[in-house]
Amino acid sequence: MLFSKNRISKIISIFFPILFLLLISSKPIPPIDVIIEFAKQSSIPGMVVVNLRVIPLVEHSNIDIQIELPEKLKLLSGTKKWNGILEVDKTETFQYQIYIPDSKTYELKAVIILKMITGETVRREETLEINPVAKKNEYKKNHIKEGKDRGVIEFKGE
Repeated sequence: MLFSKNRISKIISIFFPILFLLLISSKPIPPIDVIIEFAKQSSIPGMVVVNLRVIPLVEHSNIDIQIELPEKLKLLSGTKKWNGILEVDKTETFQYQIYIPDSKTYELKAVIILKMITGETVRREETLEINPVAKKNEYKKNHIKEGKDRGVIEFKGE
């Protein structure tokens, strides 16, 4: 046996805390909860209502909220950019009406930038995938099923 159980437990007890600290310190967790979702089930193509809920978890001085839409989508109501102060642990909801012209898959991105009293700036992005069914269907179209004279499945990619 290369290592005894005692030696392995000693190695784990030394390296696990170091690894844990490295993982935590390498990617700071923004002190804010963000939820972006459809307000209700909508038919696509057409108009959808999206809610963005933001909950600050610490005292801060300022917050910027921005919604990024793909080119083909149109914002019918709601503010694309917002700046202000939000209270700690109080949920603020921003609502957007968006027109989706077709049944393709799109990604709606919410970008939240927290400017803390300490001078730190923390950025958080959340993405809402619109019509992910279209992506699955497109994936299926790019494959040919096995035929009588074919022994493998071919991929028709670009």
